Amino acid sequence: MNKFYRAGAVALAMATLVTGCSSGGSSDTAEAEVPTNEDGQRILAFDAFEGGNGTEFLEEAAAAFEEANPDVDVQIRWSKEIDQEMQKDNASGKYADLVYYNLGQASNYTESMLNSNKVMDISDVMEEVADEIDTSITSPTAEYFGDGKSYLAPIMYTPAGLYYNKAELSDEELPTTWDEMFALGDQVHSEDANKYLFTYPIRGYFDNTLLGMLYQAGGEEYFQNALKYGEGTWDSDEGKLILETIAKLVGPEYLEKDTVANANVDGGFTVNQQSMIDGKAVFMPNGSWIVAEMAETTPEGFSWGVMPLPAFEEGGDRVVTTMTETVWIPAEAANADDAKAFIKFLYSEDAAQIFASHNIVSPRKDSASLLADEQLKGLFDVYNMEGVKAVSGTYAAYDATAVPDVDFKGTIYGPIEEIASGKEGVTVDTWQESLTELWTTLRENPLSAE
Repeated sequence: MNKFYRAGAVALAMATLVTGCSSGGSSDTAEAEVPTNEDGQRILAFDAFEGGNGTEFLEEAAAAFEEANPDVDVQIRWSKEIDQEMQKDNASGKYADLVYYNLGQASNYTESMLNSNKVMDISDVMEEVADEIDTSITSPTAEYFGDGKSYLAPIMYTPAGLYYNKAELSDEELPTTWDEMFALGDQVHSEDANKYLFTYPIRGYFDNTLLGMLYQAGGEEYFQNALKYGEGTWDSDEGKLILETIAKLVGPEYLEKDTVANANVDGGFTVNQQSMIDGKAVFMPNGSWIVAEMAETTPEGFSWGVMPLPAFEEGGDRVVTTMTETVWIPAEAANADDAKAFIKFLYSEDAAQIFASHNIVSPRKDSASLLADEQLKGLFDVYNMEGVKAVSGTYAAYDATAVPDVDFKGTIYGPIEEIASGKEGVTVDTWQESLTELWTTLRENPLSAE
């Protein structure tokens, strides 16, 4: 008896905890009374963010799971503001059994739950499905604390490279180095004064670009050191090269002139995306969801492509960053056993087929081949390009309670927009200094899952 809720319409049934689950992640359901519906089925309470991927892919997966598990009633509460709904519930001691809400959101809800030891250890689940999934995609996100344990379950992935119109640029015309990239920008702007090399939806879309550049600038060791806030990340030649390149990319010669203004108004990210579609900019950072997100305003003849980051030097590393979306189990979940079973199902062949029918790719091996949309399937071919490395990673956890005034995202990405808008006093040097200070602060305030 599958039910789907929209927040604010129907109250979600929640468990009454008897003794509560530990943050260590035990799924000993004897410690909590699992609620049942009027038919005696165990309720699996699932809180889910209603975003660009829609709702049908998880609704259909839940229905298939219920068919295979008739004793379970999956109740999904959808909301575009699910983080706020969950925070209200958590304040009164109520928690869902499963959550679909990603890292990197403005509220930092998932990070806060992780950093408060309120996310269950699901290493047993991830170990059980390890042979069926691409662990190079899942492990960097799943193992959030770097302690060898898994807390997040990536259920889909996308290449987060530089998106462009394949009808405009052939493979042979794509720049392979940053020097070639900027030369292309000079060329297109000289031919059309209203056309620029680059735009971005909002400044936060630089997250994956920056991760990729960290790898390109210094290789695996430098990349891993940077994710752990290691010394020498920013006050180094590699760090300076990254910041100088981004600053040049968002300079007046290369950034579409209305980008910053659009990025700072409600819904302006779609305006910037549309400007790229309309040919006002050649490239923008994004993910494969852009195909569906902008389908209604994408003209006939436009063909989506994605390019790995240009190398810093001839023959250098070309990188495409992989972005994942995740589900996880609150440590206080009353029905953790069914939540774990559902996660396992989400990695099944049946679930991969369901996802693919909605243009979503599961990290199950070879799932991209299941896509029916040839244009979308083609985006995942970027992983097969010669000399291209797929990179995925998350920044290490830090003790936010010890440094409550730290603005992580603002310090990293804020100067990009300030440099782009020509704000007085903001330069590559001041950006480098602020990042070095931030990394020192976070390095000195680590957080572990223990």
